[in-house]
Amino acid sequence: MLCKVLKEVEKTIKRVVLVAVSPRLDDKAFDSLNELENLCQTIDFEVVEKIVQRRDKPDPATYLGFGKLEKLKVFCKENNVDALVFNDEISPIQQRNTEEFLELEVLDRTQVILEIFSQHATTHEGKLQVEMAKLTYELPRLRGKGLYLSNPGAGIGTRGPGEKLLELDKRKIKERISSLKKELLKIKKERENIRKTRLESGYRLVSIVGYTNAGKSTLLKKLSDEKSILVSEKLFSTLSPKVRRVKFPNGRAYLFSDTVGFIDKLPHTLIEAFHSTLEEVLYADLILLLVDASDGYFNDKIKASYNVLSEIGVTDKEIMLVFNKIDIVPESRLEIIRYEYPKAIFISAKNGIGLDVLYSRISGYFQFVDSHIRLRLRQSEFGKVLRYAELINYDTLNANGEFIDVDLSGPIEVLEKIKSSISAEK
Repeated sequence: MLCKVLKEVEKTIKRVVLVAVSPRLDDKAFDSLNELENLCQTIDFEVVEKIVQRRDKPDPATYLGFGKLEKLKVFCKENNVDALVFNDEISPIQQRNTEEFLELEVLDRTQVILEIFSQHATTHEGKLQVEMAKLTYELPRLRGKGLYLSNPGAGIGTRGPGEKLLELDKRKIKERISSLKKELLKIKKERENIRKTRLESGYRLVSIVGYTNAGKSTLLKKLSDEKSILVSEKLFSTLSPKVRRVKFPNGRAYLFSDTVGFIDKLPHTLIEAFHSTLEEVLYADLILLLVDASDGYFNDKIKASYNVLSEIGVTDKEIMLVFNKIDIVPESRLEIIRYEYPKAIFISAKNGIGLDVLYSRISGYFQFVDSHIRLRLRQSEFGKVLRYAELINYDTLNANGEFIDVDLSGPIEVLEKIKSSISAEK
């Protein structure tokens, strides 16, 4: 049985202090801490205080300076603080030294995000991905933990029982990571088969992406009229991609997917573990980048979203910027945003405001990239065109006598199917 080495967030932790280091004490530094506060609230932590120390770079041994640590120690004791949470991924040495000095549990941003993902992983794949991310995060930290296990009486060059246990833990973790990769690869291949079937069906795929809590699940629920989709104010409520068929007012139908929310400083271990989930976006025909218009720092979050898209390899996809939650934004503020982003679409997924414009823009884009052909067929064969009515646009011309001319536009694969089905009987 795999040794229990994952450092889970303690259930007894309730009151925490958030800590960051920044070369400038500006709004951006404090906004990042506010985001960390939202993350902590998602796992029911009460944030007692937020502290930013002005430093060019963190102390390599303790992250914070010694003077700041001394003040923190007094503050934490006086205010019954259970743990410190750093806004960066800290090294094992920094974590151990800080815990020993403060006599408190010390967590970092990565551990908090891993815990959120762990709580929200409901599918088999999601659970495997979270486990792999946790093990990958924990593996390099075993050296620090091993110091507590080592034999204090053993001299240099001797191998105490603690060292042997540490090596055993490392080997078992590596074996488990290897096993998880194989399981996830199998699931990835299954998803590729599903994706292949979907592509062969001829439906265009639209991926809804964006910062966490931008309203992606709300939009998908509104578009698909699906009551079973979870809509949550908690961060990262969606880990596995959901795909739904959405029929537009013009009769065309498209597939829409909702993926895991983006976030600034998303741990690389998570991007690697969830790559097969995130890569669903790579196969999209169109990407909707959803933005919370009520967020005062949405510009930074747009930038963070583009960074994640770039990291997973999205470089040549059409991306439509969609501002959501306009129902709670003053009109004066919306005018400024419209001026800054003249090509953006403005909606309220909750109330359905602006969805007609969204439908129109998506339809217009696909009409632009669609292939076009004109066919002459017998009127008795027109049913073969109607069989694909959800996937194409068509216009009948010169319906005289036995034959009819039809202008068709849609995915080339679908048009070829229609063309071959008609030619086969001639």
